[in-house]
Amino acid sequence: MVLLLVFIQVFHVKMLSSGAYVKIQDGKSPFTISSIVAFSTFGYVAAQFLMSYMLTDSVFMIILMMAYTVVSIVTAYLSTFVHRYIYIQRNNEKVLKMYPDFGKPKDFRKFG
Repeated sequence: MVLLLVFIQVFHVKMLSSGAYVKIQDGKSPFTISSIVAFSTFGYVAAQFLMSYMLTDSVFMIILMMAYTVVSIVTAYLSTFVHRYIYIQRNNEKVLKMYPDFGKPKDFRKFG
């Protein structure tokens, strides 16, 4: 567990120092935030399943762990959308200044 925490911290520092986070936010990276979140989620669920399978023989316990994992991930995912919605509602002028096509129908947006 400690090795995992050390690895994540070293990885995070390298990503910060190389400017990878800025490239991801600007869309210049082949990776996107949604793909990173999807792979992280899949890895988390797979690790929970493997740990539950190795430590218990109860199928009911494994199902409960998987349900808890899904509920945790859905809650985290939805909370980001709630915070984004609240930010947009409170700062509509800033959002429209930064993204002038925000809220327009798809036919009236200017792409590129």
